Amino acid sequence: MANFIRFKVNYFTRLGQELYVSGSTEPLGNWDESKATKLTYCDNGDWETLIQFPASNNKVDYKYFVMDTNGEKIWESGSNRTFNLNDLNSNYIHEFRDTYQSPTSAENTYLNSSFFREVLFGRENPTQYSLIKQTQADKVIIHFQVKSTYVPPNHSIYIVGSNTQLGNWRTDRAVKLSDESYPIWKVDLEFSKDQLPFSYKYIIADKIKSVVHWEYGNDRWFTASATHASEYSSTTNEDRDFFFNDGEFKDSQLLRSAGVAVPIFSLRSKQGLGIGEFNDLHQLVDWSHQSGLHMIQILPINDTTVYYTWRDSYPYSSVSVYALHPIYIHIDSITKDPKILAQVNEHREKLNKLTTVDYEAVMNLKSKLLREIYSKEKASLDGNKEFLQFVKDSEDWIKAYALYSVLRDTYKSGDFDQWPVYSSITPEDIEKESKPNSKYYDDMRYYYFVQFHLHNQLLAASKYASAKRIGLKGDLPIGVNRVSVDAWVSPHLFRMNMSTGAPPDAFADDGQNWGFPTYNWEVMKKDGYAWWRSRLGQMSKYFHAFRIDHILGFFRIWEIPTTCVTGLLGKFNPSLPLWRSELQNNGLWDIDRLTQPYIRYHTLRELFGEYADSVATKFLVEYSSNCFNMKPEFATERLIEKNLNEEDAMYKSGLFKLVQNVSLLADAEDENRFYPRIEITKTSNFNELSDDIKTILHRLYISYYYERQEELWAQIALQRLPLIKGCTKMLVCGEDLGMVPKCVEPVLNDLGILGLRIQRMPSDSNKDFYHPNEYSYLTVNTTSSHDMSTLRGWWEEDRARSQVFYNKILGMFGDAPYFCEPYVSEAVITQHLHSQSMISIFPIQDWFGISSEYGSRDPKEEKINEPSNPMHYWRYRMHINLETLVNDHDFSKNIQRLILSSNRNLD
Repeated sequence: MANFIRFKVNYFTRLGQELYVSGSTEPLGNWDESKATKLTYCDNGDWETLIQFPASNNKVDYKYFVMDTNGEKIWESGSNRTFNLNDLNSNYIHEFRDTYQSPTSAENTYLNSSFFREVLFGRENPTQYSLIKQTQADKVIIHFQVKSTYVPPNHSIYIVGSNTQLGNWRTDRAVKLSDESYPIWKVDLEFSKDQLPFSYKYIIADKIKSVVHWEYGNDRWFTASATHASEYSSTTNEDRDFFFNDGEFKDSQLLRSAGVAVPIFSLRSKQGLGIGEFNDLHQLVDWSHQSGLHMIQILPINDTTVYYTWRDSYPYSSVSVYALHPIYIHIDSITKDPKILAQVNEHREKLNKLTTVDYEAVMNLKSKLLREIYSKEKASLDGNKEFLQFVKDSEDWIKAYALYSVLRDTYKSGDFDQWPVYSSITPEDIEKESKPNSKYYDDMRYYYFVQFHLHNQLLAASKYASAKRIGLKGDLPIGVNRVSVDAWVSPHLFRMNMSTGAPPDAFADDGQNWGFPTYNWEVMKKDGYAWWRSRLGQMSKYFHAFRIDHILGFFRIWEIPTTCVTGLLGKFNPSLPLWRSELQNNGLWDIDRLTQPYIRYHTLRELFGEYADSVATKFLVEYSSNCFNMKPEFATERLIEKNLNEEDAMYKSGLFKLVQNVSLLADAEDENRFYPRIEITKTSNFNELSDDIKTILHRLYISYYYERQEELWAQIALQRLPLIKGCTKMLVCGEDLGMVPKCVEPVLNDLGILGLRIQRMPSDSNKDFYHPNEYSYLTVNTTSSHDMSTLRGWWEEDRARSQVFYNKILGMFGDAPYFCEPYVSEAVITQHLHSQSMISIFPIQDWFGISSEYGSRDPKEEKINEPSNPMHYWRYRMHINLETLVNDHDFSKNIQRLILSSNRNLD
């Protein structure tokens, strides 16, 4: 016999739009959009259609999509809807009353993350769902279903309504729904005809229904549909089996939580070895738990080994987006060898006493000890099933990483272009060298061994955090090292002749040049962005949330030629250029004057003073009276850096300024495309133009940077960011600081991606500071970041500015204290905690600032990074042991008091 199903969904279309249903069986078109069934508009936003299905035992998936007026098909968000034909009684028409799944709803964006669904609201011992099958003609079965993540573990969802079956609105008689398919809640109820129609609502309540939270808005209603059965001779009964997909629990609650940010390398414990380790996260979790915090944010933890010196301390320069850094391993956990443990103890006290990380000493020691452990353990690895399974599960990346590491060790450099063998590599090469008969095999297995233990230690810490309802938040760097495994294995995925960076901002006057190759997005698109999907899949093994470093790069990247050292001669990619014809139509004909360094004798006098003549002789060519060009060997920043001898190093900054003294940048790939140089008004190339030309050029500058790109960048982000969200269940947060286009915030809001708010860095240039009460819900707020001075450090840097902050933002009278006293730190943190931001997460240094004891350290020692210095040594360490923190219950209670008073407690 056949099954008749009426699909009914409420959706308010725009004029000309139509609604379709498509699915996994022939009556639904087998997911062929051209064979989808069009729904008929009824009234009040309701669309419906009746479809006949052959009787079968098949599971059916389906979804709705909107056909736009231009023919574009816009699919609803969320998971596929599912039913089983075997569960349906063919004697009846079955009506599916669905709620259209909005792509911008909370349940389909930020709540659809492991941070919420596994960490904060993970459920144990779910209530089993029992399907009731329609059998009695005088009864009506309704299958209720509602979606809600935000239900505390000791609470459930209940349904209550206007008839006896639903308790006559008495909450003590409300019917509990099953959480077996959490966050979907289900219950099947049978109603007699005299109970129809009825109104109802869902509530969240504890086990004894003493605490009840009602969903907001109007009551939900059930009214039976008019029968359409006469169209089919197979049945004459009216609808009696209803499937109510009631969408989301209507909730006005906005969950708000708090956390701590600290690099792993900065953790200090008695069991450490001069640096923080993955195992130290257990104690950090304990302290966070007793302090009422629910998130721990760390910096990138991937292997960065290229130079074998402290330069490898830079955590954003990964040589593999998969491999973890060996420096974070806890030696004691992987060996019982007394001789090795004796060496650990011999060095532990000395290294742990250091104020800062001695990267080279720690790395050299751990590498030595790991080699010794491996030599003793390697014979037993073939019998270690867990190890073998790890290698098998990781073979897509670990073989290439291990071979790269062995060659890097062999040739004492990660620069594969300089290796005498395998300067380029193929999958076949990697597979060949992974065989037992390869001369590299044993050393490669050493790296398998190290990664295996790192994986186990980090995974154990992650699970421990989750069990304490604390999410780990990782960090996704915007780029990878130019000599990384990823660039070696897949150079086609990168634009190796370009570098990523940032235009000038509060961090760096000359912009930033991070040195990473930019992504070749068009090539990545061809295989469905497999590299990104794999990369994020690896992260999601350990993290419940992640920060996208420089999320603006997914809208457009500041792309700098590899001939540059600074970030001043970059341009946005993609961007709409200034065309040669456009320049000419605006009266700009002398393109060479605008694109070539403008060097006149008076320019040299301004930059070099009494050394102007010497500079002209050594580095320049005079092509006309008092007019100069750079000599070819000094024509770019990179050539200046390479060819300048020590004696002339004093001229470097000035020579850079000469090269940078242009108004337009010529496109290297198209002679008809040009781009305004950032901060054009600071160049004499621009300022010595005639006033009318300056006016025209400045108008084009403003158009390029602040007007003409917005739609393009929004479209680019809407191609890339849904990919990022779609291949992971981690909560996605974006670092959207710097030169932020207007399109960024609405795009992030629509996708449910959290933006970052730092009080001292408002995106509005007319503001000195944000006030936290301005922040919207989909934000992470913080007092400072790893690229900035701490709150206490900033307070002492600019007395005038901290005075304004003290009076204007904190609302305090009189003179600001010279030092950022604990009451000031607490006032600042309290403001942030009381904001609407979903997450307030503060560096551990700023949490220390609320304590007179812990906040006594010189704040200059607590700054993690200096962005303007590409050679910065990342070595900050906490001055307090984790053991001390865990045992300092007064400090934890003080933090907990702030959390409770701001309603950020989740317990």
